[in-house]
Amino acid sequence: MKSVTRHTVVLFALILLCVAGTVHSAGVDMKEGEWEISSETTMTMEGMSMPPTADKKSYCLTQEDLVPKSEKDKDCKMVNQKVVGNTVSWRMECKKAEGEGEISYRGTTYKGFFKMKMLEDGQAMTMNVKLSGKHLGPCPKGQKSGPTGETAKQIAKGQAMAESAQAQAKQQQAEMEAQRLKAEAFLKKTVVPADEPGACEQEGFEWTEECEQKAGKLNVQDGEYEITIEEGSRIGPNSFLSEVKKKTVSLGENAPVPPELQTGQKARKVKRGKDKITWRVSGEGMETKGGVSYSGSSFEGVVTTKTVAANGIEQIQVKKVTGRRIGEAKYPVGRHYSPKRKDDKTGVIPDNPLKNIRKRFGL
Repeated sequence: MKSVTRHTVVLFALILLCVAGTVHSAGVDMKEGEWEISSETTMTMEGMSMPPTADKKSYCLTQEDLVPKSEKDKDCKMVNQKVVGNTVSWRMECKKAEGEGEISYRGTTYKGFFKMKMLEDGQAMTMNVKLSGKHLGPCPKGQKSGPTGETAKQIAKGQAMAESAQAQAKQQQAEMEAQRLKAEAFLKKTVVPADEPGACEQEGFEWTEECEQKAGKLNVQDGEYEITIEEGSRIGPNSFLSEVKKKTVSLGENAPVPPELQTGQKARKVKRGKDKITWRVSGEGMETKGGVSYSGSSFEGVVTTKTVAANGIEQIQVKKVTGRRIGEAKYPVGRHYSPKRKDDKTGVIPDNPLKNIRKRFGL
C-alpha cells in the first residue's frame, strides 16, 4: 500500500495541474504568491483501512502557473472538467483506476476532495483525499513559480536519487549484457575435442593393457597438477559465467581425467588414444560429452552437459579444465595402481605376479 500511496502524490499533482488550466481560463479567484498545499489521504482495501497520511508542500503560484508542475501520468487523463463560480469539478480515467474530485476557491484559500478507485495487484482499493490550500505570502525574492523551501529540497533530492537509481540500473544492465556476451563467447569457443583416430574403445578411464597395445601409451606424466576450472551455462536465452577456480589434483595413466570433468555417472563409452581421451554419457533427458587432450606435463579438457526441463527449456553447462604438472603425485596414479584391490597396501601391482612367484621359488 505504500507504493500506492506514493503513486497518489503523482496523481494528486496531475489533478491540480489539469484543474488549474481550467481554473485560469474561467478566471477563478486565486491570489498569486507562495502557497501551502495540504492533502490527507486514507485508503481501504478489501475492508482494511490504513491510517490517514498527511502531506504538506509549498509552491510559488501565479495566474500563468496556478499549481506546481509535475510529470504527467501517461496512463491517466482528465475528463468532464467543469467550472461553476469558484468551484471546479472533474473526472479522471486511468488504465487501472477512475476517480472524481472537486475544489472550491476563496481568494487565499481552497478546500476540496478527491475520490478514486483502483486495481493494484488484482486487489480493489479505494482512495479518499481531502484537499486544502492557503496563501502564505509573496514568493521568495527572484522566484515566480515552482517549489519553495523544503519542498524544493525534497524534490531536488528525489530527482537526484531517481537519476542515480536510473544510472545504476543502466550500469547494471550494461554489466549484465557484457557478462552475457562474455559467457556466450566462452560457450561458443569451448568445444569437446574430437575423437582421436585409431583410439581404443573401453569402459571407464583407467589404464588397460589392451588399449595401450592398440593405441599406444597415453601422453601424460604421472604427478601433481595445478588445474584451472572455467564454467559457463545457458538457461533458455540467458547465459552465465561462474567464478574461475584453481586447485591441485593427482593425475596419471590410471587416473587421467580430473574429477572436475566427471559427471558422477560412469563413462561406459570411452575412446582412449595416445594424445586424447573422449567419452559420452547419456541418461533421461541428459546428454554429456567430454574429452581431454594431453601434452605430457599439461592437458586441456572440456565437458558439456545438455538437459531439457519438463517445461521444454534447454540448459547447457560447459566446463573447461586446464592443468600443468607441478610435482610428484601425492598418491599412486600410475598404470598399475588399482584402488579396487583391498589387499594392496602399496598401491602397486607387480608387472607379472606369476613371474615373480616363480623367481622367488627358483622355478
